[in-house]
Amino acid sequence: MSDGWYTIGKMFETLIPISICVVLPLIIIALVLRNRRHEVDKKTELMMKAIENGATLDPAFFQPTSCCRMKTVKDKLMGWLLAGCITTGLGVMLGVVLAFALSSSGILQSDPSSALLFIIPAVLIGIGIAFFIVYFIGKNKTWKKELAELDAKKSEEQAL
Repeated sequence: MSDGWYTIGKMFETLIPISICVVLPLIIIALVLRNRRHEVDKKTELMMKAIENGATLDPAFFQPTSCCRMKTVKDKLMGWLLAGCITTGLGVMLGVVLAFALSSSGILQSDPSSALLFIIPAVLIGIGIAFFIVYFIGKNKTWKKELAELDAKKSEEQAL
């Protein structure tokens, strides 16, 4: 009788990861695509009715919705800054928690190989620093162009 429960347990051990890793993303993709198709169908139907009635449509109607708008360079830069703050903060917090937990329990003194756990916070901090570097390089390049444009406008205004 316990052999049957063992088989059922093994079956669930394989089905749950497969359903989470394969089926769930497919369902999410299908729902997103269905939502986009529904939105396009609604716009098409409205456009056809407007053409039949001879009305004109606002060109802004055909612009992507707010969820699908293109990110500006500043939005992307702020995303890099946010990612840098989050990953660096997580790395520092995890390092502090690990240091406190391992030193208070005496594991570091008895097992020096447990210091390898500090690789995880070091990697997180390194990734956060990389995000910061990308942010600052992008900011300098982007804002140099904007400052040059502002200087050009000021010089034109002064010339008039």
